[in-house]
Amino acid sequence: MSGLTTLVHEVSAEEIAEFKRGLSALGPQQRRILAVLIPRLIALEERGDPEGAIRIIDEIRAILMTQRRTCH
Repeated sequence: MSGLTTLVHEVSAEEIAEFKRGLSALGPQQRRILAVLIPRLIALEERGDPEGAIRIIDEIRAILMTQRRTCH
């Protein structure tokens, strides 16, 4: 898990609460997609593939932004 330490910073209780709020706002389809993408992101980071990790982050960001636009 040493590769993961370069990806994750110290997380505050406020950030965790914000993440939980965002996750609870997602629909089941977005949650399933994220459940597949997040492990891929970690694997790419551990292999030292920053370009691949950035592509996954862009996909995750697009999923989250799409959900935000449809909620309002």
